[in-house]
Amino acid sequence: MLTSEIRNELLVDELQLGTRLNNDIQAQNRADFALMLAMLSQDVRDNPIFATKENPQKKEDLRAKFQLPPAREDYAKQGDFEKAQQMTESFHQDGLTQVFFEDCLQKAPLIPFRHEIAPEVFAQLPPLSQEKIRLKDQGKALAYEALKEKGEGFMVLDEINHGRAMSAVNATA
Repeated sequence: MLTSEIRNELLVDELQLGTRLNNDIQAQNRADFALMLAMLSQDVRDNPIFATKENPQKKEDLRAKFQLPPAREDYAKQGDFEKAQQMTESFHQDGLTQVFFEDCLQKAPLIPFRHEIAPEVFAQLPPLSQEKIRLKDQGKALAYEALKEKGEGFMVLDEINHGRAMSAVNATA
């Protein structure tokens, strides 16, 4: 489940609606019902059932253990364009084999430039998606809280548990 900071600002799942969807169905208020469903997050990973749990174990740095070079960069930086010019000159002077060896020693980035999201497109995204992109650009990840089976949204579970307890009492009587 997403943190309470985000859940207080954005409508993420049906637990935040409480009994509003049920009331809309009983009152045959289709417009409000459709609006509430449309406002829910479309990303299944926002559902607490599918939230990934972080492994508390310390991850071992396998690159250092096996003395591997640093990982290939995803996006090119300013120095990579200068490296491309040097590889072009090396190709003309020493041939393709030299370029191949240089590429083996220091891999070129996977993508020549980073595609930024246009402001017009960003403005059309749902607020939760905008928040995810903002956090990703800051190098952070969305924080999730554990699902609590008490409080608003879990009244049905409380009623079921109460019904089970009453049936157990009636069965023994």
